[in-house]
Amino acid sequence: MRRLCVALVCVIAAVPTVRAKPFVFYRGVLNAASFVPAGLPNGSIARGSIFSLFGRDLGPESGVSVKAFPLATTLESVSIEVCQQDRCVAAIPLFVRQDQVNAVMPSDAPLGRVSVRVTYDGEIGNFSPANVVESSFGAFTINSSGFGPGVVQNVESTGLLVNSADVSARPGETVILYGTGLGAGLNPDNVAPQAGDLPVTVEIWVGGRPVTVKRYSGRSPCCTALDQITFDIPADAPLGCYVPVAVRAGGIVSNDATISISEDGAACADPGAPASAALRAGGRLGSAVVSRDRRHLASGGIANLDVAYAVFSEEAGGAWAFHSDYATVPPGACRVSARRGALYETSAVYGGSPSVRALDAGGRLILSTAAGQRNLPPRAGPHPGYLGYLGSLEQNSNAGLLDAEGAARLRGAGGTDIGAFEIELQIPPEPDWSLQQASIERSQPLTLTWSGAAEGDQIWVAGGSADPANDAAVVFSCLVPPGQASFSVGPEVLGRLPDSKTSASGTAGFLAVSSVRATDASFPGADVGAGAGVATTSVDVEYR
Repeated sequence: MRRLCVALVCVIAAVPTVRAKPFVFYRGVLNAASFVPAGLPNGSIARGSIFSLFGRDLGPESGVSVKAFPLATTLESVSIEVCQQDRCVAAIPLFVRQDQVNAVMPSDAPLGRVSVRVTYDGEIGNFSPANVVESSFGAFTINSSGFGPGVVQNVESTGLLVNSADVSARPGETVILYGTGLGAGLNPDNVAPQAGDLPVTVEIWVGGRPVTVKRYSGRSPCCTALDQITFDIPADAPLGCYVPVAVRAGGIVSNDATISISEDGAACADPGAPASAALRAGGRLGSAVVSRDRRHLASGGIANLDVAYAVFSEEAGGAWAFHSDYATVPPGACRVSARRGALYETSAVYGGSPSVRALDAGGRLILSTAAGQRNLPPRAGPHPGYLGYLGSLEQNSNAGLLDAEGAARLRGAGGTDIGAFEIELQIPPEPDWSLQQASIERSQPLTLTWSGAAEGDQIWVAGGSADPANDAAVVFSCLVPPGQASFSVGPEVLGRLPDSKTSASGTAGFLAVSSVRATDASFPGADVGAGAGVATTSVDVEYR
């Protein structure tokens, strides 16, 4: 028996180890800077750009990066093919790891729909679809997530300084924005890049203001497929800590990256958004919102979408801190966010996760208005730490959570991090406006005019559309300068929205004007608190 056991061990030891085949996730091929979902107008991969593949068993357990030129088409036994029908070209791997591969899309890759697959240690993986275009720029961000503070350098007389909330750019100052996707390079992808403007039309907006002085748009000499765009901040650019920057290359508009701008180049400030400074200071933050939305449906009816919630998080702070609840754009600017998921899916809020952890504030909220009291059970929110209720769309119903105007009170029982609290918020008058056309042309500016807003309330213009086939959505929000009763949304914003189509259940697009009445708030256990009452009038629209 002992001899048999020894023999079996020998046989088992002689059987080669079977390695799992590399597998790229569905819709797992993305621009390595923007991570915009595939299928959206700016979700394609440009020739000569860096793209990321996400999956499993794609490479070694520990990440390995290239170290020197010339680059090869294989790195640590990982190679990537880009195929269209019977033509395949080899991408150049820059970084390989079991769950992610970054590579250069060849400058001669076939245009249009392609299939991409990874081979690792002789095992050939699945094909995953992508769309290759001439140009589609993505801006790198500090958090490597495609949103928030961009990778930007201020060009100072003393040298290059990384832009941050502590070291802002000045109006008129030259800055360098880094990204990828301007297009094919001037020389082969596997050698050190040749400097020089690439033959593609590049337009830039800073806080909605067009850039008039562009100094360079081409490869960074340091690195394959890394692009840099050098330009002067417009003299009339808005000041703030989160001023959005967008680039249109070859007719396709990039993701938003933000830049810090101040009058003297010192630390930035957001006078109308005190929570912005609290975010960068770090600590425990809390906010409470009651929001009344009257949606005019394409079918001719009116639906209610009332929301009441409170959210608490602990933030690490720092000069590049970002959280969508607190990092407010300056007046006159628009923020655009693309995300995976449905248009109204609150769990997919862009950039809304806490940097440290969510805070426990108990299990439910109580909402009190003149109409009575409601217990709000916990619902899925943007991230853990969200308490509240998202009302459903009820066509032709006037029965919502909230009264048309007046006070609304939120009470929370408290939890291990945040104590019991009570806050009163005022719901302002709804803006009075109407939209004559049911279809909006994304290539043209859109001007909205309204009345009825109370003095001192903030006015926001927002919209969005969904691409259900690609499980993706895009939302924009614009802060109107104080005192204005009209606002124009430009094609550099609208052009990033996917086409939306009318269906039996309505449309996959909306447009809204909101009044926001902000107030300070105190939550036991939180360092800084804020609250807001919101009144919105919105309409179903098609974006074309």
